[in-house]
Amino acid sequence: MKALVTGGAGFLGSYLVRELLKQGAGVVVFDMAADPIALKDIQSHITYVRGNLASPADLYRLTLNHRFTDIFHLGAILAGPCEADPVAGFQVNFQSTQTLLDACLAKGIRRFMMLSSISVFGRDVAEPVPDNAVKNPETIYGQTKLAGEHLLRWYHLKHGMDTRALRFTWVFGPGRTTGITALYSSLILDAVARGEAVEIPNPDERGDWLYVRDAVKAILTLWKADKPVQRIYNIAGGVHTIREVAQIALTYRPEAELKLLEGGLNQSPYPAAYDDSKAREELGWQPDYTIEAAVREHLDIVATRSRS
Repeated sequence: MKALVTGGAGFLGSYLVRELLKQGAGVVVFDMAADPIALKDIQSHITYVRGNLASPADLYRLTLNHRFTDIFHLGAILAGPCEADPVAGFQVNFQSTQTLLDACLAKGIRRFMMLSSISVFGRDVAEPVPDNAVKNPETIYGQTKLAGEHLLRWYHLKHGMDTRALRFTWVFGPGRTTGITALYSSLILDAVARGEAVEIPNPDERGDWLYVRDAVKAILTLWKADKPVQRIYNIAGGVHTIREVAQIALTYRPEAELKLLEGGLNQSPYPAAYDDSKAREELGWQPDYTIEAAVREHLDIVATRSRS
């Protein structure tokens, strides 16, 4: 197998690329980073193509010049930039998806996997949110992801393409620095690991914490499934408040300077709890990490990196 990973130099993509290499796959990475720092140690084992997902010309060159059998479409503009520039959000998140799906048809690529998002749901749904809940996204980012989901379903129904997608909750882990939820998950743990003082304005906000290695496991679980019953699945880790996770971090780094402000308002535009029972029942998905194990590994990795 030879896989294309868009956004492969990013946080989640760099973890997925490593796992694909471990499983013997050839990997082409498409990303806009001029210097893909997250891939430095494995760059000789991959084919790296620099380009812009908003450019159909870049994508056409990519699909003409490189051969692959499977596509993992992780590249996207995140929520904040989408709100600032909705047109760019749709160009990158929606238009690139359609261009790559058309390439799959033209070149006979066997499987197309996309990362969707819990942002397709609004806060008007009951929790835990099931896969088939009403989708009223409150952000441009959520609208682009929902439009992408509709594309995947259409290409499957119209052309019989094997299209699949996952909706992740708060993905955290060493290396995540961007995105709304990074502010009150990964970046807090990074500060604790480096011995920096950190102030948390919303300690009682709830969210579903999914460790990055479990997110990669979920991607590969769906990719390997012979005949998934549905095309798109929720994937969840476990619901915790920021205060609860901060307290877990303090058990491993009791010297950390954490200031938890009281009365802070929730900052996430998404529901907190999700039902991923369909993925567990139909795919056999389940996380490997407890929240305690994930926090400890995150702290250890970041502390080691900061010393080197």
